[in-house]
Amino acid sequence: MNSAKTIDKDRQPLAAPSTSGIEVNVTPISHGLHFKRQLLQHLLDHSVESVIITDTNGIIERVNTAFTDITGYTAEEVVGKTPNVVQSSRHAPEFYRAMWKQLAETGSWNGQVWNRRKTGEVYLQWLSINTLTDDTGKVTHRVAIGHDLTALKSDRNDRSLFTFNDPLTQLGNRQLLTSRLDQALAEAQRNGIGIGLMVVDIGRFRQINEQLGLAWGDDILRQQARTLQAAVDEADTLVRLQGDMFAILRHSRAHDTAMAQLADKLLGLMAQPIVLADKSVVSLQPSIGIAIYPRDAVDNAGLLQAAEHAHSMAKRAGRNRFQFVDQHQHDLHHRELLIEHSLHHVINTMQGEGLSLFYQPQVRPTDGKVMALEALLRWQHPKLGPLSPAEFIPVAENSGQSVRLDRWVIEQVCMQVALWRQRYERVPVVSVNLSAQQFSEFDFAQWLLACVERAGITPSCIKLEVTETAMMQDKARCVAMLEQLRAVGFKISLDDFGTGYSALACLHQFPLDELKIDRSFMVEASQNERAFLLLKTIVRLAQELSLNLVVEGVEEQDQLNLLANFGPLTVQGYYYYRPMPVIDVAKVLELG
Repeated sequence: MNSAKTIDKDRQPLAAPSTSGIEVNVTPISHGLHFKRQLLQHLLDHSVESVIITDTNGIIERVNTAFTDITGYTAEEVVGKTPNVVQSSRHAPEFYRAMWKQLAETGSWNGQVWNRRKTGEVYLQWLSINTLTDDTGKVTHRVAIGHDLTALKSDRNDRSLFTFNDPLTQLGNRQLLTSRLDQALAEAQRNGIGIGLMVVDIGRFRQINEQLGLAWGDDILRQQARTLQAAVDEADTLVRLQGDMFAILRHSRAHDTAMAQLADKLLGLMAQPIVLADKSVVSLQPSIGIAIYPRDAVDNAGLLQAAEHAHSMAKRAGRNRFQFVDQHQHDLHHRELLIEHSLHHVINTMQGEGLSLFYQPQVRPTDGKVMALEALLRWQHPKLGPLSPAEFIPVAENSGQSVRLDRWVIEQVCMQVALWRQRYERVPVVSVNLSAQQFSEFDFAQWLLACVERAGITPSCIKLEVTETAMMQDKARCVAMLEQLRAVGFKISLDDFGTGYSALACLHQFPLDELKIDRSFMVEASQNERAFLLLKTIVRLAQELSLNLVVEGVEEQDQLNLLANFGPLTVQGYYYYRPMPVIDVAKVLELG
């Protein structure tokens, strides 16, 4: 409805409205004006959209039958009051200030509004407000026409209810959250207000299902859903996302303090012991992640992802806590996801996009002879640029891709060694690093031997580097597999000795050919006398166990001098060689 004009002198006194419609006390006027008033009343009474007419001060003068049908308020209950009678608490004060500012400037306003029925139920309405003026341009009335967007009276709405409903908890589901979040974001962007999103899990749900069974797990979910429903505001949107995870969308009072207060309240309620029907008691460990628009994200998917990330941070920090989004950590999380997806693509396509192998020689100091080469993985990421293994290897391990990544490296190394052996008379043994996950693969030993055979080389060409930490995760299986590999000719090296468990008591139990001392020992030994004595002791230990010895991190002449009287050993570090691409390794191999 556009702004219209009425003649102020023709306005007549109003009779008290009835619950059935609007009565107009008509004084003797022209037949044409009387007909127009009858037509207006007929339209108001039979409209499916609610109509509110207020004076210039916002006092309600008239409402129609549809208003009563939709809100539950009769005309007698609202005439003389303001539209605040149906106002919900879902919108912040800034929302209404922006509405009145636009009305004052343009004479009209359109948008979605959350209002409240007489029963207390909050419903979504499309509202159009227009201003009426007289011949002089003076404002006389405002007319608000509203369409109920949530009425559940048709088959279409019944289907929507099914689509947006979680059958177990009778809450909304992820689809409802997506829909409401789209609406809330549009409103927030239009009116410059903030919204908040929480992701909540009840904690220990998997253990509960395993210990008590799925039926009891479902019962606990229903109880926690009722707890959440009683704790949040009526204006909030509460849904079950999946499993034991819920989400709460807050349309107003979404600042940090209010969100923290709600989260603290929920943690206290949800952590209380639950008594089941069989009298058993269950204690839970909920975690909550909180994201705020527009600070943490500006779109639907981004805000949900930010809240889920904050929730993961809360779980990692020990549960029974809530966590806001740390933007730096959130950026790192996005980076990790990009690396994870890129790794998945590279490994599954087997194209190795951006992945390459560098090799760092291990040198015998007495004559400078290259005794071995360590294969080191490098990645020139198409979007992120050069990535350090210290960044992408943990991502591969955490995402379950380290096994396939290891095998890609081993295949490349075997093929490269085969090429070198065709061209050069002497090719040193090449070492590859194995992740801990590799030892959970029962076929690894057979796969590795088959890989070597396909390349046309022997197991003695390859040295396998394993960390202490990897060995100790499942010592029996690791020892059995390494013994099997060593028996067919592979060399075994204990990598990063001294940085993991340092299990000296178990050292003699491992089938080893070599002990590799971490570079941190070399750095400390060059600066501290006690560290030097410790390094010397480890060297003696390796010699007593008849193990070859490699010292990492030799970068200066002074460090090399410290090792002068330690007996036969090999060093690896920048003093001799940095990691180099295949083309540069060729120059080293040509020297023999």
